[in-house]
Amino acid sequence: MGWFNRKKTSTNNTQTTQKDSSIVRSQSITTCLNAGFHPASSLPTIRETKLRPADEIAGRLHAIKALVLWLMVPSENLPDEKIINFINQNKLFGYMTLEEKEILDASRNDIELRNSIGWKFENAWPLAWYFGYDEPEISGQMMTGEQMQEIFINYTCSLDTLISDWLPQQHTLEEEKLVEKEDLFYCLHNAVRSAQLGGNTTPDGFDPIANGGVIHERRHSLTWMLSNGTEWENTDLST
Repeated sequence: MGWFNRKKTSTNNTQTTQKDSSIVRSQSITTCLNAGFHPASSLPTIRETKLRPADEIAGRLHAIKALVLWLMVPSENLPDEKIINFINQNKLFGYMTLEEKEILDASRNDIELRNSIGWKFENAWPLAWYFGYDEPEISGQMMTGEQMQEIFINYTCSLDTLISDWLPQQHTLEEEKLVEKEDLFYCLHNAVRSAQLGGNTTPDGFDPIANGGVIHERRHSLTWMLSNGTEWENTDLST
């Protein structure tokens, strides 16, 4: 089990685990309040976590890369075959949802799909953070194209490289830090959900739908990374 919830039979060990989780939660709540978010005080602190293997996290990150390149880079600059070969060689279909796979059957000039692919940027940020990119921030502002380019250039492998060759050269995030960040976004997500229902639980100027969607997507990746054995679309995003 992950650092945040290791269920023990010993009473003393259980108390230690509860204390650890309470410290993490206290830090999360303090960060939320300082930023103007007001999550519920009743959220559970003992939660199941299990870190998934690094190759799966890399697979999901590179699957997103392939989808973004498919829609955002013209085919005359990046041929279909190069992206498809990258996907096949690295078995990235296994890290895509059915809906995402269908993107690869659509026109690369599909405006509607291109406009919606920005949400994948938000999924990518926490995954790239695991491999050394900047910490995901909590304002709810969407990532820029420049940030996504930096991730693709410096925190993923090239289309001519196998992920299995790239991965051993990467430094990965400590599980404890990932657990802490996931708990923070769990609390942020709760405040966002309350705001979407009409509560005054987010900062002034924060759009519960647009900015809240950013929090949702980043939380999705963080929780998925700590949900080993769970499919992407089945990640528990309850608050």
